[in-house]
Formats: sequence, C-alpha cells, structure tokens
Amino acid sequence: MDMRIAEDFCTLPAVARPLRVGEFDDLFQDQTAAPHWIDRYRVEFTLAGRDDLYEQVSDLVARESACCSLFDFSITRPAREGGPRSVGCARVGVPASRHDVLEGLTNHAQWPRGLELSHER
Repeated sequence: MDMRIAEDFCTLPAVARPLRVGEFDDLFQDQTAAPHWIDRYRVEFTLAGRDDLYEQVSDLVARESACCSLFDFSITRPAREGGPRSVGCARVGVPASRHDVLEGLTNHAQWPRGLELSHER
C-alpha cells in the first residue's frame, strides 16, 4: 500500500508502518476471492486461514483502529471452525472524503495478487 496516502491520519510511528503493511500483506494472502465493493466507501475481504483466523484479524484490526481512526472495521466470525481452513469476512469502511485510502488498500489487496483495479461508482 502506498503509505503516503495514510500519512495525514495515521499515528503509527513511521518506522513501524512497513511492518504493519507486512501484516496486512500476510492477511491478504489468505483471501479466497477478490475484494468485494459494498459501496463506494466500504469493501469486504473474504479470508480463509487457520483456526485462529478470527483472533488474528481481530488483533490486527484492534491495533490498526488504535492508530488510524479513519477506518471502520467489522469482522464476521468464521461460519465453520475446527476445520483446516476457517472462512470469515472483514469489512473496511472510510468516510466519504477518503475513498482514495480505501481504494489504495483494496488495490494493494487485489486477488489474485498483483492486479490493480480502479473502482468508481
């Protein structure tokens, strides 16, 4: 993700930002589908991972919310736990004035990895 987009609202120390981007990269590796735009200001990521997927996402979202109040996160608990790949969703929203930040995050997470798509509604 282009961290310059987030510079004006992120309170995470600059030295820690690449590590946080890496955490999101790891999470995005567990996507089972392309990000789904709910509307211009909200997007949903469908994720599959280990049994601790919900806890992993919850921890990352809590830490991200503490330093970047711009984002509105919600997480659904996996429908099926106890299997090798639990599946859940993470929704991310932003204020109407910051569609650019959500588009940057979504482009960073494109699935399959490496695709960059613009979203305009």
